[in-house]
Amino acid sequence: MPPGSLTYGEAEFRRIRELGGGPLEVPEDLRRVLDGIGYLEDWRKAYRVQSVQASLHSDKITCIDSAILAYGLLELLFGDVKRRLLAIHRRDPVSGEEVGHCVALHWNDAGKVGSFAKSNYPGLGHRDAIFDDETAIAASYAQTYLKMGFQPLYFGVTTLEECAPDIDWRYSPDELNIISARIQEHYEYSFMLAT
Repeated sequence: MPPGSLTYGEAEFRRIRELGGGPLEVPEDLRRVLDGIGYLEDWRKAYRVQSVQASLHSDKITCIDSAILAYGLLELLFGDVKRRLLAIHRRDPVSGEEVGHCVALHWNDAGKVGSFAKSNYPGLGHRDAIFDDETAIAASYAQTYLKMGFQPLYFGVTTLEECAPDIDWRYSPDELNIISARIQEHYEYSFMLAT
């Protein structure tokens, strides 16, 4: 394991086993862990980004918590898997509200990209590792937004090592909302929509 990587005790591994409900042999098996934790639907009332450890022991998490958790568990259980975070921003054309969605990307041995995601919207969840690159998987989420009547605006890809090298995203019990802002600083691409 690289320096600073996850090193957990028996309580954490017991929780991973409990949520996973069976062996975690390939990265896709992490879906069971993430799906075993509820989604925090009223996140607007008390927005709080959590570390890997805090999310693992929570009853409900948000999309960014899920992305950070998956990112950390990929490191812990499948150390050599390429991983990134993808953040995508959208606008509700009726209310004007802008909201982001964050997922953890992972690459398989064939170089294809999949994602781990949590959302209360159908269609914004996990993606199989069938996409050629980050842009293709971002486009799949954008298409889902369009079907729901939202306008996808822009997206970016980063790592937690790049955007949050000074933040304890693995173990901290504190709120880590700054990570959301840091990830948004990595928005690099706009969606070109036909009018």
